[in-house]
Amino acid sequence: MAIIIKTIIIGLIEGLTEFIPVSSTAHILLAEHIMGIATDSSFWQAFSICIQSGSILAAVWYFWGTVWAHRSLILKVIVGFIPTGIVGLLLYPLIKGFLSNNTIIGIALIVGGILLVSLRPVDVVRSTASVSYKEAFWIGVAQIFSVIPGMSRSGSTLIGGTWLGIPRSTVVTYSFLLGIPTILGASVVELHHVTGLTGSQWELITLGTVVAFVAALLTIKWCIKILTEKPLAWFGLYRIAIGVLVLLLLR
Repeated sequence: MAIIIKTIIIGLIEGLTEFIPVSSTAHILLAEHIMGIATDSSFWQAFSICIQSGSILAAVWYFWGTVWAHRSLILKVIVGFIPTGIVGLLLYPLIKGFLSNNTIIGIALIVGGILLVSLRPVDVVRSTASVSYKEAFWIGVAQIFSVIPGMSRSGSTLIGGTWLGIPRSTVVTYSFLLGIPTILGASVVELHHVTGLTGSQWELITLGTVVAFVAALLTIKWCIKILTEKPLAWFGLYRIAIGVLVLLLLR
């Protein structure tokens, strides 16, 4: 299969899965396995992280009006980002090791799935701007668990926010916003550690990022709808199934 087609497929998977609690990392790993991509190469590991910025730029585009209308959210997002930012910088070598450990990814998928199945969302009306600085911080603490590949950033924040008693629609929107500095920061750190990329490899990263951006932008409204209206147990059961597949196929 041509490398450009593989790049487009992975970009589509990233854009379609970044905002729902099913782990885009695990889906990309499965796709790479099916397509015969050497996932242990430094380029493909950097690629899978950096193209997430495409999905996050779609979130910037979609929520720009919300952030502009409630500019206090910017500080609250920064507060939420601090815990993950610190842990990510301190544990970067360990996190990189997790990326190649498919057993950890499979177990994380299953554990996250069980938590989502057992979760009882708070379904009341509350604006995202009402999230307090304390709540923002603790959602950020919950996001720390997403440094474990397979846990899912959106899944970790959704679980953490629900445990705090915050309504689903509020947590979902805040989670999307919190992903902006988190994913962009991870992309910058990853590129800082990767050297020797060729011009063609940069072109592949750019293509994957653009595809992820378009796919995420076209589906972001649908993602919000299913996350706020459909049973979270659906995602939990799906995660458990994918986790079993990872353990069976990628060990």
